Amino acid sequence: MTRLRFLLAVVPPVLWAPAPAVAQQPAAEAEVLATVHALLDVLRTRDLASVAHLVDSTTRFTLLRPAPDGGTRVVVLSGERFLQAVTRPGPPVVELTRNPEVRIDGDLAAVWVEYQLLVDGVVDHCGYDAFHLARLAGVWKILNVSDSFRRDCGPPWRSP
Repeated sequence: MTRLRFLLAVVPPVLWAPAPAVAQQPAAEAEVLATVHALLDVLRTRDLASVAHLVDSTTRFTLLRPAPDGGTRVVVLSGERFLQAVTRPGPPVVELTRNPEVRIDGDLAAVWVEYQLLVDGVVDHCGYDAFHLARLAGVWKILNVSDSFRRDCGPPWRSP
């Protein structure tokens, strides 16, 4: 028992975790962010076929928007309805993101990221996106996207 106490006192806690778990986390984060960015690329490319494999049949988009009375209303769209809306013809739309925070536990992931939405090169609104993803059959799929909404966004963070 004294050997165990000695090891616990001397060996840094970071070395207690098995090496594969530590090595896999950055790769999983990169996969999760790649899935999120692929979805955001649909806004720019309007290519519905390229994103169909990224969403599940149960995917929902929960959007917080200003209500006419000054409060907040909740708009819930199915993944299919959202993708139809963002792929119809119109001015170019680009969603810029920065400062992503990724959390993963097994096959569940969450991404919290600041965004600015540009329509035809002009900032339309901004806020935070919250993505929930599940790894299904080895592939990350988006289950839900929620966002906040503000109009006071400042200039674009970078050119689209």
